[in-house]
Amino acid sequence: MPHGAAGPQAGGDAVTAGVATICDLAGGGVADAQLVLGQILLDGVLLPRDPRGALGWFLAAARQGSAMGCNMVGRCCELGWGMSPTPAEAMRWYRRAACAGLDWGMYNYATGLTLGWDGPPDHGRALAWLRRAAARGHCKSFNIIGGFYEDGWAVTRDLAQARAWYVRAAEGGDFRGHFNLGRFLLAEGRTALAHRHFEIAGGTATPAFRARMERFLAGGGMQDEGAMRFAPAGEVGGLGA
Repeated sequence: MPHGAAGPQAGGDAVTAGVATICDLAGGGVADAQLVLGQILLDGVLLPRDPRGALGWFLAAARQGSAMGCNMVGRCCELGWGMSPTPAEAMRWYRRAACAGLDWGMYNYATGLTLGWDGPPDHGRALAWLRRAAARGHCKSFNIIGGFYEDGWAVTRDLAQARAWYVRAAEGGDFRGHFNLGRFLLAEGRTALAHRHFEIAGGTATPAFRARMERFLAGGGMQDEGAMRFAPAGEVGGLGA
């Protein structure tokens, strides 16, 4: 068994029978249970937090061909969960997840291509993967495609297209999509609606993003544009993100 797979602690009142069952199924080789147990250990919910153990279970699922397992090993490599951060290794796992058809793998792989985690930035290839994820309804990819059109990365700069993609991202519930749509609405003079989108973004954003958004609203501008579009290292996410 991977490290961290000992199952419920003796006398652990907080560990439910459901978690015990997940531990048994994971130990028996059920990939979906391995993913769930890995997330439990990563979050420290019901069992003590154990990033190294989480990585072990994600690897076990990945070795069985689980696309989400590959994606989560990539997250561990990117963010240093249970290991030292190795973005180049993360890219290899993300590519496996992307090639297996997982929208989150496509999104994460495209993010790495855009930011140059394993070589020079490649906006053209990144956009191609983002479009594939978007075709599967991945709303965070909608937002980044909007950024490509806003900045003219691998496409002709087109603010109308950027706005349309931000609308789709916001409608899908992405907090960055709400923020970016709010910026456009603010520029259009639609202040009340813009601030409504900022409020929605603030209600679901990570603390790091919320702090950047507050600086923007206080008049600091887009001081870190990449971080306003992508999920930078240090922002915690679960299965997928």
